Amino acid sequence: MYMYDKIVDILCAIKEDQPELRQSLSPNTDLNNDVGLDSLQMIQFMLKVEDQLNIIIDYDQFDYEHLHSIDAFISFLKSCQPQKQPLYEDVKQ
Repeated sequence: MYMYDKIVDILCAIKEDQPELRQSLSPNTDLNNDVGLDSLQMIQFMLKVEDQLNIIIDYDQFDYEHLHSIDAFISFLKSCQPQKQPLYEDVKQ
């Protein structure tokens, strides 16, 4: 359930103008049609998933069908490689 909760948190952070979103999400929620991410939000979502779940999404294997539900997306993510180090490191001044 850890991945599901993280994905829900990421979606709610991106769609912060829709506080009711969390209650409407389920493992069967269609990430394209039910959540309503625009193209920029989808990019933010994918980058945050990679960063917060510490994985590298294989975009050669990624397909639209992986977004038909949160469960389908999680199944795809489980096939992705873990990151050896964080993608983004804090900039030190």
